[in-house]
Amino acid sequence: MEEICLKSENLVEVPDSVLKSSCQILNLDFNDIVTIPSELCENLLDLVSLSINGNMLKTLPVNIGLLTQLTELYLKENDLIELPESFAHLKHLRKLHVTGNKLKTFPRYLHSLDSLTELIADENNIESLPNTFGELKCLSHLSLSYNSIECLPDNFGNLYNLKELDLSNNNLKNLPESFQCLPSLEVLDLTNNKIYSLPRICQSSRTLKKLLMSQNDISSIPAWFSELESIKEIHLSDNYLNEMPFPDNFGDGCNNLELVDLSGNNIKGLPESFGKLKKLSFLDLGSSFDELERNRMVSNGNEIEHLPITFCHLKNLTKLELDENQLCQLPEEFGLLESLTYLDLSHNILKFLPESFGQLQQLKVCMLSMNFITHLPTSFGMLKSIEDLKLDNNMIEYLPESFENLSTLVSLDLYNNSLKEPPTAVKKLKCLKHLDLRENDFGRTLEELLAISYEPTYPVRNPELQNNWRGRKRPDIQPSSWVEKKDGVQNTENLENDFLYNAMISASALWRRHGQTDNRSKMPSVSITNGVAETESNSDLPVPSTNPEIENVAEDNECWDDDIQSLSSETSSLSSHESINFQAEVPSDWETDSDFEVPNNFKKIYKHPTDDESSKVNRLFVPSDLHVKRVGLPEVWHLIEDGQFDDADL
Repeated sequence: MEEICLKSENLVEVPDSVLKSSCQILNLDFNDIVTIPSELCENLLDLVSLSINGNMLKTLPVNIGLLTQLTELYLKENDLIELPESFAHLKHLRKLHVTGNKLKTFPRYLHSLDSLTELIADENNIESLPNTFGELKCLSHLSLSYNSIECLPDNFGNLYNLKELDLSNNNLKNLPESFQCLPSLEVLDLTNNKIYSLPRICQSSRTLKKLLMSQNDISSIPAWFSELESIKEIHLSDNYLNEMPFPDNFGDGCNNLELVDLSGNNIKGLPESFGKLKKLSFLDLGSSFDELERNRMVSNGNEIEHLPITFCHLKNLTKLELDENQLCQLPEEFGLLESLTYLDLSHNILKFLPESFGQLQQLKVCMLSMNFITHLPTSFGMLKSIEDLKLDNNMIEYLPESFENLSTLVSLDLYNNSLKEPPTAVKKLKCLKHLDLRENDFGRTLEELLAISYEPTYPVRNPELQNNWRGRKRPDIQPSSWVEKKDGVQNTENLENDFLYNAMISASALWRRHGQTDNRSKMPSVSITNGVAETESNSDLPVPSTNPEIENVAEDNECWDDDIQSLSSETSSLSSHESINFQAEVPSDWETDSDFEVPNNFKKIYKHPTDDESSKVNRLFVPSDLHVKRVGLPEVWHLIEDGQFDDADL
């Protein structure tokens, strides 16, 4: 079979040599051809496959119907507005691809293509289908995604051989009654439409393997869902499913189900029969927002408060996402989920984990961020496969001794917890490459902590820097310039490669030194409220204002160097109860790396979330694995005397 390939040759027209050939396969993809000469259709009568993807075609020759032997026609990424009537003569055409054109509809004679098995017309401007569309009896693969289709013809259900149907990203509100008569359908994609209900009975329930209906308006699941005996994947994220949307016997019939995505709904519970889904390996009941979206808005997602005991019978479950629910505890038998490799329980209200948690010995990624966990079970050290562990934004006071057995752990996030002392157990974690100890309650100086962690071998700072250290790292001092070896102590030079040591140095800039006395400041304190600096009287210590309006909840505005310098100079002359206007809003997380310096006569004081309802709402603004701006968490900056910073709770 003769083949000519002129792909990506910068052609602006079809060469004469092609028009005079007797080729059967012609590839002209990715050129700049504007028109197809009629001679091509007159001369290449034996042409079987024609591919002109990625050109600049606006029309097709009116005599294209002469190519009666054509079985494959690829016209993707052109500027076609319509198909000529002679298309009806392409009786042997099996594959037609017209994705990425400007078609508004199909010609009414399209049904004449009675050999057509594959029609791909994504990313056009199609608003409707002709009433004869259901007569394409051989059609097995139909894709019309990213169009503007609002309804389907009544005879759509006559496509008896249809196996794969993609109508995603259209404007469909409902499906015709005949839709239930697609006995061969295996894959159905209706993602991102406006469908609010499904047919009451579906004959394809015995053949359907993948159902994708995320981002619709579905509020309930029909009873025939329990008859989907061949179903392997169900995607129903971002709908309006609420309460207990599944029929009670859902788990009895779907014995082949492997993946379920129900994220971003209003589900509050699961049926007991859910535990009978023996082949289920992926289950997402969490939020559908990614971390950056979560930082901008609060989802009205699922509100599951507890899991049925039978849930723990899902022995093949490898990935479980339950983030942003209302789980207050896990079943005692949770450890029976022995195949789990990925677990996301972030943004819940868990206070503890069951002792069986350590039985999850296949677990590699565990996300427990943004909960209220105070301690970990002693069995936690049995997680012999764990690599990535996120425990940030909890209330953990200490790590169990068994923690030192997590020999595979690579990344450990303990940001914003209640640790009183450095977790010395991590010194034995040979694979650890990332350790975050920022925002903890280390109520000691760095020397004292190092003495505890490395006694009798620990470093001390150079004497000339002693008076400048107030639990806050100065940006002009590098670790190598202020750490020296203590007299009589050996091998301290190796500490710079120690992860705990380096994490403590990094975290020292963010320690909250609770309960410590600071007698340095007797000056009026200054707080910043969305661009206004105010002063108030103080006694021995800076007294945080009780006025709820004196707080900064700036979200994304940046604060530039010249504004900071201006603010610093103006506040130096302030007296009690005076205020100045400040043009830029203060970022809500000045402790992050930035190109500007905080005025050296201010310190930041955080209000941390408590157990009340309002703080639970605020917590949803904070991402679980990106320590970015704490949107919605109030803070106050106070003027202090010597230009160093201390953090304390309000």
